[in-house]
Amino acid sequence: MTTTEQFSGQQSLGVKDFFFKVLSGSAQGILIGVLPAAVMKYVIQFSGMGKTDLGADFAAILTLFTSMVPFLIGMAVAMNFKMKPLDTGIVALATLAASNSIQWTMAKAGSVHPLTGKALLAPTRLYVANGAGDVINAMLVAGIAVVALWLIDRYLGGFGSVAIILSPIVVAGGVGLLGKEMAPYVAHITSWIGDMVESFTKLAPMPMAILIAMAFAVIIITPISTVGIALAINLHGMAAGAAAMGVVATTLVLVINSWKVNKKGTTIAIFLGAMKGMMPSIFKKPVMLLSFMFAAALSSISVALFDIQGTSTTAGFGYIGMVSPLQSMIKDSAIPSSIISHYITPVVGIIAWAVIPVIAALIAQYVFANLLKWYQPTDLKQEL
Repeated sequence: MTTTEQFSGQQSLGVKDFFFKVLSGSAQGILIGVLPAAVMKYVIQFSGMGKTDLGADFAAILTLFTSMVPFLIGMAVAMNFKMKPLDTGIVALATLAASNSIQWTMAKAGSVHPLTGKALLAPTRLYVANGAGDVINAMLVAGIAVVALWLIDRYLGGFGSVAIILSPIVVAGGVGLLGKEMAPYVAHITSWIGDMVESFTKLAPMPMAILIAMAFAVIIITPISTVGIALAINLHGMAAGAAAMGVVATTLVLVINSWKVNKKGTTIAIFLGAMKGMMPSIFKKPVMLLSFMFAAALSSISVALFDIQGTSTTAGFGYIGMVSPLQSMIKDSAIPSSIISHYITPVVGIIAWAVIPVIAALIAQYVFANLLKWYQPTDLKQEL
């Protein structure tokens, strides 16, 4: 596509714009699906809500949101292209079907249905929710579905009055099937990347922790989703802990500066996760990125020293809902030792997640703002 071509009757769209819309929509879909369960996980656990039928159902609903991540990615991507409801649903369905968040297996005739308890009279496919699936495959399939709809509209003039029938079958079904065939190969690549990062982290804990933390310290204030990246490349173990620490470092540097010049509500919003809202100010003064990376490098030393670990779901959160700190301290029997093999004590957790990052952020502030004078808190004066 060139910048002079029209996309589904909408505005001119270039390749760069296309990928940005897919990336942006994917980030939105991931956060909608992952954030509720991640934030409420320990609230439900410690409040005792999970022991009641109502609380258990609530927890199950929030967990089910996670399995809807591919659907939400497809929906958000389609909406970024200003698609009509029918096409939005088609992109969402194709993405859901192809990304392994909903898996199925063939149950033999005579076997017992796990929900009804009745014997199956014929071979039946059973569908099981299976986490967020493969985020990279979801992004690819969403993009393919958008292009397929554009091609049909461009060269066939659409399906006309039978679009409500043919579009779901041809595009949602066809692209979904294509994505399903792609999924094992994409999953192999993403798993390999995550395992490679983790193996490098084990071989050289300190350098890798520093590099990963610095990278995520920058990513968190770009349009790219840290949660999406962590899920996409299957970050886990110490690599996930380092990624989360990078997010924490940027959060604290922003909080220190914002507290001096912005309303308290803005500063609190930053602490609770609104770092991306500060992008306009930061991009006007990009030298601030050095202070984020510096604070992340210092903070990540504790990751290697104390062997702080996490999962791909928690790696991009940082202080948001206290998801990353709590995951590193509270043993979860549902998480295999191959993902998290070590948990830290609450005392170590306070030192690693609060004391050291705060000191690191203060040092970064002194070096870059006070000593070098490369930026000032007033550069971050902004309302969210």
